[in-house]
Amino acid sequence: MNDDLFQPTIGARPVLAVPPWRPSSIVYPAFFGGPLAVTVLGVLNARRLALGRNQQLAVAAAGLAAVVARLAVTGLFAGQAGARTLGTLFGLAVWGVVAATQKKAFRAYEYGAGEPASLFGPGLAAVIGCGLLENILIAVVVD
Repeated sequence: MNDDLFQPTIGARPVLAVPPWRPSSIVYPAFFGGPLAVTVLGVLNARRLALGRNQQLAVAAAGLAAVVARLAVTGLFAGQAGARTLGTLFGLAVWGVVAATQKKAFRAYEYGAGEPASLFGPGLAAVIGCGLLENILIAVVVD
């Protein structure tokens, strides 16, 4: 019987070399590290999930737009005092793009009995490194 009804809906996926991170866990670096941290982690996770170029570019474009918007809004309105709050808001906005582009692929990965990698070390490094870089960029551009 060759009916499509009896074919599995989720086919076999290739084994990924490096396990991906949970897209929902990337919200913590987004909250504490800002848009640059979540962009770096989102693009790396898209590569780990073997997503297409369009999804990777969508995350990168959202991150770039958020960093530019954060610099512009901080320079025009908030100054250094509101820069931290703006970083959190723009970071969460980029995380929304990451979650939207990676949720389906991560579910398929989990369905295949895949275990996600720990985000603690890379997330902490992204929060510190990218947060420091963003603050230096804000200090140079705004002041």
